[in-house]
Amino acid sequence: MTTTPRSRKAAAAAEPVDPDSTMAEASTLVPAAAPLEPPAGPEPDPVPETRVPERVPVAEALPEAIDGLIVDSQTRRPPTDLDTLFERITPHGSALVSTIRLVENRTDEYGRTRTTLLAAQGAHLSESVVELLLQRLRDQASVRHAVGR
Repeated sequence: MTTTPRSRKAAAAAEPVDPDSTMAEASTLVPAAAPLEPPAGPEPDPVPETRVPERVPVAEALPEAIDGLIVDSQTRRPPTDLDTLFERITPHGSALVSTIRLVENRTDEYGRTRTTLLAAQGAHLSESVVELLLQRLRDQASVRHAVGR
C-alpha cells in the first residue's frame, strides 16, 4: 500500500499527543521574544599594545669609528653647507630631521669600498647624533682644506 502525504498527515493527527514531548520540542525551538541581554560569547582577543620605539642610543646609531669620507649619496661629494643639513622638527624641540642622505665611504682591509648609511633623508635624529655628525663633517672639511683638495 502506498502512502500519500495526505494519509501520513492523517495518521500523525490520529496518534495520541504526549504533552511531555510537546514541551521538549518547544524548548528546543527559538523563543517567541528575543532575550534582553545578548548571548554570552567568547571574550574577544585583547588588542596588542602598540609600543612607541625608544630612541636609539648614540653608540648604536653611528659606527664606533667614522674614519671614511662622509658624502651626500646623490652627489657623491661631501656636503658644502653644513647649516642646512638638519632642520628642527619643532621650533623648541630637541629632534632634528635630515635633509639629505649621508653615507660614509671607506676602504676595508681587502681594498673594497664599503658604504655605511649614517643618516637617511627624512630621518629623525637627536641633537647628540647631529652634533657628532656635524663635528665629523667639520673635521673632514678642515683636513680636506689643509691637504688642498
